[in-house]
Amino acid sequence: MSERVPVIYNPIAGRGRLLRERGALDDAASKLGIELDWRPTESRGHATELAREAAKHGHELVFAFGGDGTYNEVARGLLGSSTSVGFLPGGTTSVLTYELSIPRSAVRALHVLAAGADRPMTIGRTDRGDIFLLMLSAGPDAIILEHLPPWLKLYGGKTGVTFQAVYEFIRADLPRVRVTAGDWHEEGGWIIVGNAKCYGGPFKATPDADPFAPGFELVVQQQVGRLAAVPFFFSIPSQRHLKRRDVVRRSVDRLRIEPVPGHDRVPYQIDGDPVGVLPIEVWSEPAAVSIRVPKT
Repeated sequence: MSERVPVIYNPIAGRGRLLRERGALDDAASKLGIELDWRPTESRGHATELAREAAKHGHELVFAFGGDGTYNEVARGLLGSSTSVGFLPGGTTSVLTYELSIPRSAVRALHVLAAGADRPMTIGRTDRGDIFLLMLSAGPDAIILEHLPPWLKLYGGKTGVTFQAVYEFIRADLPRVRVTAGDWHEEGGWIIVGNAKCYGGPFKATPDADPFAPGFELVVQQQVGRLAAVPFFFSIPSQRHLKRRDVVRRSVDRLRIEPVPGHDRVPYQIDGDPVGVLPIEVWSEPAAVSIRVPKT
């Protein structure tokens, strides 16, 4: 009898590409002795409910098929349980699959993860009740994502995000924020709290971050404004952003990010999705999520 594995997926991720790949994934799974049980999400937060249900019914493994937002919701539902999650790439970017060295082909990823190993992943937690697998940031990227129309992200993909970025860099009044960790504090225009290395793809914005160990790598750009933010952003792929004189790096376990006086509404984003506005407190969640990763 085939092993039955739930697949929690966002049917509109990747502009509906997931539905077109379903047949190939079913065929590949069948050859591996797996029967995929497809469970589509219907609204924001539904993936968390589906994941909790799968854990409650004793499934050892579930697959999350979509982008980083879907991965985040599934991980939330499995937090502290013995059920593992394997991430299949299907979103606009699916940054977490780069982080975990999962193949970009969903069919190939299925093969690799079916024979993979489970590891406990440490995640970030906020005082708003959110979690993050990759990172939390406050700065121009959060402003871009907050103003990005859903239709532009859906149909434009990375091109749509780039278009919105250019628009925001032209018109936005970029804020100044403050980060505090214990007795240390710093101000700047862009703060990235990395639980993992990758940002926006395979690009390592916080290369010393380790998703399988507690704590974060904090990167702060001290300067504020377009003339500072634009070169910082475009130097991330080469990691030259870390060599800038206006950049500070630090390892932290707990921190607080807040707007400086005069900047009343400053958004932040988690794992590529806008979530809320500052202030926010962040720490490593004591409970872990079991992650299926490729065997090395």
